[in-house]
Amino acid sequence: MRGADELLYLTQDGLLEPLMHSQVVRVVERLAALGWRYRIVSLEKERDLADASRVRRLKARLERAGVQWEFAPFDWAQSSRAAATNLGFLASRALELARAGRVRGIHARAYVPAVAALAAWHATGVRWVFDARGYWVDERLEEGRWFTTPLRLAVARGVEHQLFATASAVVTLTELQARDIEQRFRPLGARPVRCITTLADYDDFAKRPNSDVPLVPPEHRARLAGKLVIAVVGSINNSYLVDESLELARRILERTPAAHLLVLSGQHEEYRRRLGVAGVSEQRFTLVRAEHDAMPQWLSLVHWCLLLLQPNSKAKRASMPTKLGELFASGVRPIQFGCNDEVSGWVHRAETGLVLTDVSSAGLEVAARAVAEAAPLSPEAIHRARQRTSPHFSLEAGCARYDALLAEVFGR
Repeated sequence: MRGADELLYLTQDGLLEPLMHSQVVRVVERLAALGWRYRIVSLEKERDLADASRVRRLKARLERAGVQWEFAPFDWAQSSRAAATNLGFLASRALELARAGRVRGIHARAYVPAVAALAAWHATGVRWVFDARGYWVDERLEEGRWFTTPLRLAVARGVEHQLFATASAVVTLTELQARDIEQRFRPLGARPVRCITTLADYDDFAKRPNSDVPLVPPEHRARLAGKLVIAVVGSINNSYLVDESLELARRILERTPAAHLLVLSGQHEEYRRRLGVAGVSEQRFTLVRAEHDAMPQWLSLVHWCLLLLQPNSKAKRASMPTKLGELFASGVRPIQFGCNDEVSGWVHRAETGLVLTDVSSAGLEVAARAVAEAAPLSPEAIHRARQRTSPHFSLEAGCARYDALLAEVFGR
């Protein structure tokens, strides 16, 4: 029977989602190999739980790594009752395990799980690490949701203050947010604040010959063979400038007959509709939903990836695109705009991508011309980019930082 040497990992985001596979499953597996015993409690989407074989495979994989996993369905309703249901499950399990002396500490991913950890801390004094992942309150404010009255905002800020004040350590995705927290909350105590950004497995994400991508179906390999592949990766959401991205793709396709647009997403109908509005022929694009384990091989076929994000805001100071490290590792050239200066700085440092200064019609035309006229990226350039970025973005380096932080907070 496992005892109080466990760390409890709380996440509202489901492990069955591709993003969580890269940012939670891979990380916890690596930390387990370093000697940390984890129990993960997550909330999973109903559509993911409907695939019983996927659930069994992931559970078996985690058990082989020595990681326990339990979950409940995520309530998608945009209501206070749904939020209470989601938080209630995480908080009740955290309290139950902490009161029983089953865990030595809590690793809480993002704000809602952090509130559950805060409740357990108030009840039992259990130490916990706040893996902040962003500025959740500010994100809701910018979306015009949740904190729409002065009273609601005041309550949210009070809880946010408690999260940063009571956590034994804080993890951020950007150095920008780490500095913010140091300035705003450091007087409350000498708690460590560490930047451990979105991580990529540099062994898995790497440039491969086109003949060495067995997880890419043969018909797609044939369709992309000999093409200049421009990619859009991920879902349509408020973080990305989707229409500007597709317009830039259209201009590149117009300038370069050999170019082909690859969209790696599950939102096929919406992308097809938007591409039709943009005037892109169906012969010039491919829509695919890639499984998480196939993503490294898909990216190996890509030359450029569109990474046009909403421009600077308070919330975006804490953001780092998950795919950025994966692009550097795979030899894919990012076409970047927005988010924050730290993202742009890394694209400049890698010296493989293109940073846009604006997304006006003129700015997009300049970018399309630059992509069309660019020479192919050399193996030496890819190697340099990997060397420059891996100490910050690689799974190995990030887990070494987690290992040191966990030892500092919880002891070996």
